[in-house]
Amino acid sequence: MSSPTKTDTVFIKDLIIEMSAGIYDHEKAKKQRVIINITLDVKCNANKTLSSINDVVSYEDVTNEVRNIALTKHYDLLEELAELIATACVAHKHVHQAHIRIEKPDIIADVHTVGIEITRP
Repeated sequence: MSSPTKTDTVFIKDLIIEMSAGIYDHEKAKKQRVIINITLDVKCNANKTLSSINDVVSYEDVTNEVRNIALTKHYDLLEELAELIATACVAHKHVHQAHIRIEKPDIIADVHTVGIEITRP
């Protein structure tokens, strides 16, 4: 008989990165703030003692991966960045779903923020 499983949620809230993103010339000329939120659904074995970092998803590791992805190059579209982040997140052995939200708060006057949200298994 297989062990019962449970699902936990690991999240990273409001990771702010100054990066190059956007299709317009003024966006390509100057870095801008991007806010990234990540929610990961994580499978856990209910019979396993969670006493080691190897038993869980490290939010520090995920945060560092996201920074590296975001700062690697210019992204014309946040959709591409979101897909790459989601792919990196679900590559972790315990993650079975990633929800990524990326916002650009300073891009349109009189708008608090704009962005994209994706969910990937």
